[in-house]
Amino acid sequence: MVSVGAHEGLTAAVVKLERLGLRRLPVLHGGRVVGIVTAGDVRHGLLRIGDPSAFTYAVGRLRVEDVMRSPVLTARADEDLRPAVARMLGAGVGGLPVLDRNGTLGGMLTRGDVLRAEVRRPRLTWGSVAQHMKGEVQTVTADTPAGDALLRLRETGRHVLPVLDGEHLVGVVHARDLEAGGRARGAGTRRARPRAAPALPGRLVRDLMRPPGGDVLGSAPMHRAIERMLEADVYGLRVVSDPGRLLGVVTVSDVLGAVLGGWRKETSAS
Repeated sequence: MVSVGAHEGLTAAVVKLERLGLRRLPVLHGGRVVGIVTAGDVRHGLLRIGDPSAFTYAVGRLRVEDVMRSPVLTARADEDLRPAVARMLGAGVGGLPVLDRNGTLGGMLTRGDVLRAEVRRPRLTWGSVAQHMKGEVQTVTADTPAGDALLRLRETGRHVLPVLDGEHLVGVVHARDLEAGGRARGAGTRRARPRAAPALPGRLVRDLMRPPGGDVLGSAPMHRAIERMLEADVYGLRVVSDPGRLLGVVTVSDVLGAVLGGWRKETSAS
């Protein structure tokens, strides 16, 4: 299992994330998991260095513990998958370090792992995408202040917003990117999630949004939405009707919620 030490230089995390194409790394100290560091944490930790003339010196002094998120939620290798997925949904995180009975790191469980498992085991009882999407679409424009977009996400409990120009989808903006952008500007500590939206002075949604990941028909089976997310490596898709009218948005959280619901139905029926 790939990991990084809390006292290692930040460059060690950069090398592992980039070379292995990872999004997150468990952080160890004394053989125990003490945090987690994502590619966004690293990127915005480097952006906090304001003086270009001192950049090389500052990078050399930064340690993984300076940018990691701690404490970190974990899963046990011997526990049922359902509560682990429920924890990811509840905390809005993309992955959990998996520990054995002795508390030793054994691997990582990510939302992508759950999606890939469900693709291999299609669930006919899910029905169509339209049955699981969020129909009351919250959207923003590219010129919306980034702080306003993050506040809207937190108020609604959502993790992704479509970015529209008129009726045309031009991108999506993720809560994790907005939060990381706020931390990059020095908003609070990384070890506790602030209750209020972090200050993002002068930053607009266009500065932090991602290209759109594609559409999916509302009449399509939910299984197809999972495939599209995995293909495009995105956590949200626009749901459209046959003529191309926007119906809603389906996110990875909707998919995982459907997975949990399917598991609970199977359990109660057995």
